[in-house]
Amino acid sequence: MALMVLVATLVGGVAGLLAYAGGASAPNAILAGGAAFAPAISILLAVAHFLGRN
Repeated sequence: MALMVLVATLVGGVAGLLAYAGGASAPNAILAGGAAFAPAISILLAVAHFLGRN
């Protein structure tokens, strides 16, 4: 679980940095990072739930 949160945080951080490097303002880059974090954690949790079935 902690690894999934770390990976999703990394995805969100990279998305925010790329948005900022692409010319977005700091608040917009933060929103882009959050917009990348939410689906990343959702997909990782769905995969973990699917793989955890017996």
